[in-house]
Parts: sequence; structure tokens; C-alpha cells
Amino acid sequence: MSVIATIVLNEKPEEVILFLTKNELGISLPGLDGLYNLANWAHVENNLGLLNLVKKMSDAGFIKYSGTGVVRGPNWREPAFMLEGKYTFD
Repeated sequence: MSVIATIVLNEKPEEVILFLTKNELGISLPGLDGLYNLANWAHVENNLGLLNLVKKMSDAGFIKYSGTGVVRGPNWREPAFMLEGKYTFD
């Protein structure tokens, strides 16, 4: 299992989205949907629940919409699991 798949399965979706938007490219909404679809919607009900979470995070300024995806917003913060050094990326 990839590190990204492990993160999606084990971490809160808010933290995962913060992680995926840490660089200026962010993530496309179809890409985010695909990650959670492959994980059988871990920690979110379905794609509508995921979109509602993205909207909530956008409203709070953690992320912002950019084209067909999301990028870090003005209130973005480092995900807790990154601060803890919980995962290693090779």
C-alpha cells in the first residue's frame, strides 16, 4: 500500500486535504474524489460528503478553489501528522 493510501485510510479528511494542498499545484477535485473512492470513502460518507467538506474548508480559508481543483488558502496550516513526522516519503 502506498504512503498516500495509508494516509487517506488513517487520517482525518481535513488533514489529508491540507497535506494534498501543501504545494502550489494542489489537487484536482477528480483526483481527490478518486483517492477517497479507492479507499471506499474512508472517513467521508460519499463524494457529496467530500465536496461538502471541501466547501467548508474553503469557506474557512484553509483551501481555495483554483480551476478544477483546490490549492492552499490564506489560513492553510501544516497537517498534524506532518508536524509529528508520522510518515516517511522515499
